[in-house]
Amino acid sequence: MLWYKSWLETRWRFLIGLGLLSIVACGAVFQYPAVLKLTPLASRINTTVITNSAVERAIKEGLAVQSTYRGFIWWQWVRQNLRQMWTIFAVLLGSGGLIATSGSGGGGTLFMLSLPASRTRVAGVRAATALGELLVLALVPSLVIPLLSPAIGQSYSLVDTLVHGVCTFVAGATFFSLAFLLSTVFSDLWRPLLITCAMAVVLAFFEGVLALDGWPYGVFWVMSGESYFRGNGAPWLGLLASAAVSAAMLYAATKNIARQDF
Repeated sequence: MLWYKSWLETRWRFLIGLGLLSIVACGAVFQYPAVLKLTPLASRINTTVITNSAVERAIKEGLAVQSTYRGFIWWQWVRQNLRQMWTIFAVLLGSGGLIATSGSGGGGTLFMLSLPASRTRVAGVRAATALGELLVLALVPSLVIPLLSPAIGQSYSLVDTLVHGVCTFVAGATFFSLAFLLSTVFSDLWRPLLITCAMAVVLAFFEGVLALDGWPYGVFWVMSGESYFRGNGAPWLGLLASAAVSAAMLYAATKNIARQDF
């Protein structure tokens, strides 16, 4: 009953995310032939007018990475579309828990609390359901790419797909966990959502600035699996740190739910 109700509460956010991500993944595949034709032209662009040498290096690096199909998919899909859109849906699935349900009328909360289950279990099932959905969002749309790549005469590794999907899920789960924790503090949907989105934007901004100075590390760096893409193996330290932070926030969220006076 708890699992089914959690699914009912999150299914539309999940299904919309699955549809949108799958469409964007298809677009990334079929966009490549057109981009391939523009690559020689782009490589002749004169970047000497750019006074910031770090920005110039970033532009040249982006063009160089996207000169191959694997690099193009990583740059356009994994590094940009997947991690950005996935983060948004992670925040959406994490925002609006038991307290938010109570604020919208109380019926959902009273029903959940009337079931023969502890509040900790109720919160745990809700979090586990959303995390399962997020794992699907990280993997299934990405599987579209190796399936459709032969249609344009290309191939893409299934192993690369799985590794990048897992990196996106494990590191990105920190944003879900933060939104879930904030949803046990605030009684509405919007404050957890907006605070977590603002935090993600700030982190992305500072990571971008630091990357220009040669320090690309951070949660989004781990999500993109850049070290794996560049042949340096999976970012194990970042993945372990992300998992630990997520677990701590989810634990705090269950404790907040347990001591709420509904």
